[in-house]
Amino acid sequence: MKTERNLTNLAVAMFALNLSILSFYSLICVTTTFRICDSLRAHDFLTSVRQIPRYPWQMPVQSLGLYAVLFGVSFFKIFRPIEYFPLRVFVCAAEIALCAGIIVSLNFYYSGVALLVLADLVHYMRSNRMRLCFIVILSLMFAFGRYEIVEQFTKSIAFDAYLGYYNPMIQSCFTGLESLMVCLNIILFVLYMILLFTSQKEENARIRKLNEQLNQANDQLRDYAVNMERMTQMRERNRLAREIHDTLGHTLTGIIMGADAGLALMDVAPEESRKRIQVVAQSARDGLTDVRRSIKALRPDALERSSLAEALEGMIGNFRLTTSAQIAYDQEAGKLNLDSDEEDALYRVVQEGLTNAVRHGRADRISVRVTRTGDLVTVSIRDNGTGCAKLEEGFGLRHMRERLNMLGGTLSYGNLDSDAQDGYTGFFITVGLPIRNKKGE
Repeated sequence: MKTERNLTNLAVAMFALNLSILSFYSLICVTTTFRICDSLRAHDFLTSVRQIPRYPWQMPVQSLGLYAVLFGVSFFKIFRPIEYFPLRVFVCAAEIALCAGIIVSLNFYYSGVALLVLADLVHYMRSNRMRLCFIVILSLMFAFGRYEIVEQFTKSIAFDAYLGYYNPMIQSCFTGLESLMVCLNIILFVLYMILLFTSQKEENARIRKLNEQLNQANDQLRDYAVNMERMTQMRERNRLAREIHDTLGHTLTGIIMGADAGLALMDVAPEESRKRIQVVAQSARDGLTDVRRSIKALRPDALERSSLAEALEGMIGNFRLTTSAQIAYDQEAGKLNLDSDEEDALYRVVQEGLTNAVRHGRADRISVRVTRTGDLVTVSIRDNGTGCAKLEEGFGLRHMRERLNMLGGTLSYGNLDSDAQDGYTGFFITVGLPIRNKKGE
C-alpha cells in the first residue's frame, strides 16, 4: 500500500512537471512573438530564421489540449480498470499517439513527455511482450523527437531563435531553467521505474511465499484427508464387526437354546420338539440373511459363493444379457488360487471396466483378457466405444487405483489407436497385480 502511494505521488509529480515544461515552452514562444511584433523587429527576426512561424495561439492550445486528454485517459484507466485485453492495447496506443501529437505541437522542442507515457504504460500493462514494445517505441520517440534531429524535415523555428531575442543574461536563465526541468523529469522517471520494478519484485516474492504456504497447507490437508479416510474405514470396519458380532451372538444364542429345548422335549413331546426345531431353523436363516447383508459391503457375494474364475464368468454372462454387449472373455492365466483381497481387486477391476465401457464409452464390443507371467497377473480390457476426449480420473478409476496401490499393483488407461485392425478403437484399461503365492500352489 505504501509503495503504491509513493508511485502515485511520483506519477502526479511527473504530470505536474511536464505541464510546467509545456507551459514554459508555450509561454516563451507566444510572449517572444508578441514582443518581437511590438518592438517592430519582425522583419529582422523572419530574415534570421527564414521561416514563417505558426499563429502564436496554436502551440499552447494544441499542446496543452492534447496533454489534458492524455491526463484524462491516464487517470481513467486507474478509476475504471479495463479487463478486455484488445481494448487495453487500444487505450495504450491512444496514449502513444497523444504523446506524438504533443511533441509535434511543441515543434519538437521537448520529447520528455515520452518518459511520462512510458512510465504510465509499463505500470499499467503486465504483459512483458507489450512492455517491451512500449519501451522500444517510446524510447525511440524520446531519443529522436528532438528539433536538432528532425530539423531538416520540419519547417519549425528553433527554440534558440526565440531565446536570441533576449539579452545573454536572460537567455542563460531560460536555458538553465529548461535544463533543470528536463533533468528533473528524467530523475523522476528513473525513480519511478526503480520503485515500480522493486515493488513488483517484492510482490513476486510475496506471491511465491504465499504459494509455498498454500502448497504446505495442501500437503497438510492431503495428509489430513488420508488420515480421515483411514479413520473412516476403521470406524466402518468396527461398525460392521460389531453388527456381525451382535447378529451372530443373538442368532447363535437363540439356536443353542432352541436346540437344547428341542432335545429335551424330543422323547416326551415329539410334536412340540418339532416346532422348536422349525423355529431354530428359521432363526438360523434370518441370522444368515443379516450376516450376508452386513458383509456385502466388504466382499462381493459372487466371490462368497464361487471361485474367482466362476465369479468372473458369471458376472460377464449376466452383463452380456443385461446390456446386449458382445464380450470376448479370455482367461489365459490358468488356475488362480489367490487371497481374498486379491480376488476382490481383480473382480472389481473387471466390473468397473465393463461398466465404464458401456456407460461412458457407449461400447457394444468389449474384450477382457486375463494373463499371468510368474507372480504377475495382468487384466486387459479394451472396447470399441467413443473413448475419452479429456482424460480425467473419476471416482471409479481413482478407487480402482487406490485398491491396487494397497496391493502393490499398477493401473494404466487411455484411448486406443483409431487405426487398430481388431476393431477395438475406444478405451483401454490395463492392470498388473503381483500376487502372493499360497502354500501348495
